Amino acid sequence: MLRRKLGNTEVRIPAIGQGTWKFGEDQHSEKDEIEALRFGIEQGLALIDTAEEYSNGGSERVVGQAIRDIRSDVFLVTKVSAKNCSYKGVLSAAEASLERLKTNYIDLYLQHWPSEQYEVSETMGAMAELVQKGLIKYVGVSNFSTRLMQEAQSHLGSIPLVCNQVGYHLNDRTIESEILPFAKKNGITIMGYSPFGYAPHVFGAKGFPEVGSQERHVLESIGAKHGKTAYQVALNWVLRQEDLVTIPKAAKKEHIADNLNALGWELDQGDLEQIESHFPADNRGIS
Repeated sequence: MLRRKLGNTEVRIPAIGQGTWKFGEDQHSEKDEIEALRFGIEQGLALIDTAEEYSNGGSERVVGQAIRDIRSDVFLVTKVSAKNCSYKGVLSAAEASLERLKTNYIDLYLQHWPSEQYEVSETMGAMAELVQKGLIKYVGVSNFSTRLMQEAQSHLGSIPLVCNQVGYHLNDRTIESEILPFAKKNGITIMGYSPFGYAPHVFGAKGFPEVGSQERHVLESIGAKHGKTAYQVALNWVLRQEDLVTIPKAAKKEHIADNLNALGWELDQGDLEQIESHFPADNRGIS
């Protein structure tokens, strides 16, 4: 499994992880979700991303079941909701997440979204306390601008801000203008979510190119040349950014196997030029 450095630490994490949005929402699907997570971990996709907001804690509960006897093999990421970003709120949220996850530490704890209610200084102060207590190992943020990343780091003192989790895919290259260069310069890992596009009902943005569209034809023709699918081409394209890891959701074993086939080969210059012409960098999704 391809691994990449976490921020300025010496820790290396899988370049492809497993996202768990909506896991735990349907009890009838939980067995498949747990099996998929276990299969992915066995294949080296041992970066697991969840959040207290996902299925009202259901995702964390499912993840906890999946990793109960292999906790040390997993790099576990979860997030505190913006509404819980007061000092006491962060501490309480972390304790609740630890309980649902059935673990005594979180590898990487993120502020899920910028908060309109609480100052970054208050949130990061609580994050620092969690690090000092040994309840979390590393601090990160999600959906933060460059200004907010700077502010977060300024309130962490000697504790490094190691990650910003943001959307990144062919139809949303927003981070390439400011966020990605800033992160590279400051040793902050970008963890890209939704590498196949956003769910339209959630963000009102483009999802994966539809079958029959010109964009889909481009991805399929490139894939045919390499013996890959359009989805594997898209995932390989995301991972061309050397300081980035990505966390596609994969609720079934076959999806995980497909994602693994995005590794071990490279798009050539002609492929990249074709993609650039059909998915230009001025496309905008969420910022």
